[in-house]
Amino acid sequence: MTDSRIIPLYPLAEAARIAQTPTSTLRTWFPKHKGEALNFLQLVEAYTIQTLRSRHQLPMRAINRALVYLRKETGHDHPLALAHLGFQTDGSELFITHLGQLVSATAQGQVAMHQVLKAFLQRVEHDKEGLATRFYPFTRDFRIDSPKLVVVDPRFNFGRPCLARRSISTAIIARRYKAGESAIELADDYKCTRDEIDEAIRTELELACAKN
Repeated sequence: MTDSRIIPLYPLAEAARIAQTPTSTLRTWFPKHKGEALNFLQLVEAYTIQTLRSRHQLPMRAINRALVYLRKETGHDHPLALAHLGFQTDGSELFITHLGQLVSATAQGQVAMHQVLKAFLQRVEHDKEGLATRFYPFTRDFRIDSPKLVVVDPRFNFGRPCLARRSISTAIIARRYKAGESAIELADDYKCTRDEIDEAIRTELELACAKN
């Protein structure tokens, strides 16, 4: 059976919407996929890159240097979707845990010790091999305390955002809400909590704001 994570499920416009970055920017990150769809692992990489840029203000040139180094060191096409590297950042460099030391990937492997940030990785789940399986998109302008009520998982809802507990499409919930149904009515209809419905609507609003 084909791994759903490597199936190109996400047209660039949809991938950009979920990653909360302009489509034109996403094209520069994946130049070989102009007009084509990305798979889930590439979407995780886009999500991680955008998190590094938006949450930690890491320069894109530093991320590109890190990607070159990480692909060489790991032999993996999607190193940002791996868990065992232990990504951390201090806002100017990207670090990985390698042989018990903190190594600067942006400095091509030079060992460096800095105060680092890693909380954003808590929003990505990985399988036993350490490869990403699902992630919880930010719904409060990349705030780490965003609830984990909405998930992106290639096994459910065609890989589009859905409620983590019920696998109900956030887009459908938001569409019904815009049509005039109340959050209380939707919660009762879908047997969900009011918080889940509110988070689904918030997710679609956040993704809409980042669409262009």
